Amino acid sequence: MKNKKIIIMLLLLGILLSEVPYVPILAAKKKKTEIYRLNYYAIQSKKQYTIRDVINIKRKPDSTDKAEKKKFTNSRIKWRSSSKQIKIKKDRFTVKKSGTYELTGKLKGKKKDSEFTIVLRVYDKLPGEIPDDVSKITISRFGNSIAITDLQEISLLRQKFSLARYRLDINLSNRMYCGGEFSIKAYSSSEEVVYSFIIMDPSLISTSPGGSYRSAGNNTTKEYVEELFNKYYVPEAKVG
Repeated sequence: MKNKKIIIMLLLLGILLSEVPYVPILAAKKKKTEIYRLNYYAIQSKKQYTIRDVINIKRKPDSTDKAEKKKFTNSRIKWRSSSKQIKIKKDRFTVKKSGTYELTGKLKGKKKDSEFTIVLRVYDKLPGEIPDDVSKITISRFGNSIAITDLQEISLLRQKFSLARYRLDINLSNRMYCGGEFSIKAYSSSEEVVYSFIIMDPSLISTSPGGSYRSAGNNTTKEYVEELFNKYYVPEAKVG
């Protein structure tokens, strides 16, 4: 008798459930995210910039169109950086130290979000000094190279380099031009490269990893480098 009652209750429950209208359960649509990225914009350390300042920098190569760049200036983008070297407030920022960094921003929308990334190559205002404990300097020109170990000549080259008073040239740094007439490398006593730069013309150098610096005064660095190269370079004898 008890089993009969249970069966009747189950039948009644089935009838009641069959009367409930079917309501389909729709899965929530995942919001789309648009990704935007600007690569390798050269700027100066310890100098304040806005996002607009950066995207207006003329650089080569640059295939990003103006309409896409303009999206980076939206005032509703929340910018941040994971590096402690960057001080950022809204769209203004300062980078304390040279290096490569990323600024990232997010913009939330009703139908889609946007994510922005700007990769920065930061250079100091001055190129830095050639270390005083250098034991050897090599000078290369058109595939030919000479080595200098005379400490007086090394000291004089360091002095001329320092007196040239180079300053960062942002426009040339953004062109990523790396060609030059002389390539100079300075070595420690353990044969480790401690400084390197390329002389592009009498007043312009490019340091590793690529910042371009210009001398406003009378630069004699190139003249002395050329003098040293001519002094020590011995052309290979022609065969035949």
